[in-house]
Amino acid sequence: MLYTVVSSAEFTYPDRFEYPSSAATADVFSARGGYASCQILFSGLGSPEMSISFDGLPDGVIPEIYALRSVMVERNHGIDEADRKPHWPERIAPYRLYDCLRTFDGTVDVEGDARQGGLYIALKIDENAVPGEYDFTLSANGLTIPVHLTVYSVRLPGETLVMINGYRRAMLEKYHNLTPGTDAFDETDAKYLAALRRLHQNMMYVSGVKAEEVAPNQWKFDFSELLEVIRSYQASGMKYFNLPSVAWRKSWKESTILLLGRIPSMSYEGYCYLTQYLPALKAVLDENGLTEYCVMGVADEPNDANATEFRALCGLIHKIVPEIRLCDAMSYGNLHGALDVWVPLNSEYDKHRAEIESFRTNGAEIWHYVCCVPREYGYINRFMDYPLLATRYLHWGNYKYDLTGYLHWASNHYQPGQDPFEQNCPEHHNTDNVCFLPAGDTHILYPGTDGPWLSMRLEAQRESAEEYELLKLLAKTDKSRADSICASVFRSFRDVEYDVSAFTAARRSLLAALSE
Repeated sequence: MLYTVVSSAEFTYPDRFEYPSSAATADVFSARGGYASCQILFSGLGSPEMSISFDGLPDGVIPEIYALRSVMVERNHGIDEADRKPHWPERIAPYRLYDCLRTFDGTVDVEGDARQGGLYIALKIDENAVPGEYDFTLSANGLTIPVHLTVYSVRLPGETLVMINGYRRAMLEKYHNLTPGTDAFDETDAKYLAALRRLHQNMMYVSGVKAEEVAPNQWKFDFSELLEVIRSYQASGMKYFNLPSVAWRKSWKESTILLLGRIPSMSYEGYCYLTQYLPALKAVLDENGLTEYCVMGVADEPNDANATEFRALCGLIHKIVPEIRLCDAMSYGNLHGALDVWVPLNSEYDKHRAEIESFRTNGAEIWHYVCCVPREYGYINRFMDYPLLATRYLHWGNYKYDLTGYLHWASNHYQPGQDPFEQNCPEHHNTDNVCFLPAGDTHILYPGTDGPWLSMRLEAQRESAEEYELLKLLAKTDKSRADSICASVFRSFRDVEYDVSAFTAARRSLLAALSE
């Protein structure tokens, strides 16, 4: 049996054994309160059974072990092979990729003629661990693997970045065969939320408003379910909430925006609805001390066809409830002055930075998001056929441009009929638009046999969020140094360093600077 240690900053595959970061020693490092992680691949496995033990593990270090489970990348959707450029895509599909981190049960998944399998090792460093250099060993089926751990003295700071990845509880019914309201459902739900908190997610989409028209243009509202949902998320450690969107587009090609899926927002009926719903909503938020922790969508991703109506609707909402901040994902367009929290695609921010930055002058906040786009050459995203560093740099972009939040529509939004282990470019329907999604856009969590299974992309995004906080911490005392470290690997959303050794050096420099 052979082994190789690979950085957690690059993807691995069941049909490849050598990588740019391959080494015989697991040379890992972390701030206190963080994780020191790596991947270990094995070839020539005689059986799936694997016995793992550590010898000389330092105090304050708790190992987490996951089995690498391969998933299918069936196509490079949106990229013509003839137009391929470096890292775009990273590999021509179809192929299998180690993205899923299965709960380690004493076995690894053995694949291919080389009988290859792998582990992801994450060493949790206690925030009070003694800083220093530590050498110990990991034993795998009797094979001894040396580990060198550097614990830097800096402690991982608290969360300041606002992060939301859409979570669907309905997937627990479909993929785990669980019934809402049962202990088993609640226990699995808690595991999903814990996985998102591990990622440093602190905002959730919430729903649960019941609206009843009791007479023509007279409305009655029930917010009890909404409050129940919010309280359940608060119990898991979530702090911020994205309220139900006020409206939705009728079509990508039409100007009309609909309330409740049927009432034109600019109609008298729409006015009557809004002037009753919004004050009632605000009263409930105020009564429960939630207003300052909430944002509210208006009509997701406005475009040229409905921009004017979108701005008018935002103005009406602001007039009725100016205290509720409006937040929507958007591309750049004729939307100026409409929102309080702007969430442009990272590519749109890059192309229209001067205009979007001007929105800060009236107190607006700026985040960024990615979804099925951008798919343009150079721009980073969390797709499976991009380098894993493309995911890792997402929140370096937050630091570079002082973008205080991040949004993605999906942490477990599997599409109808999708098996996320074998189908990662599913068909997607959005109003009157139908498309195939790029690999992995629907999820960063997998429906495992014992609850959610993490992904390499989730871990990369977690590390990115932590590096954002570390860069912000360094910038408080030495901004030029923090900026220089960032610029050494992240220049813009379309200009990043994909050399793993260069990225590793930048991360070490960041931790060293904070530990001086």
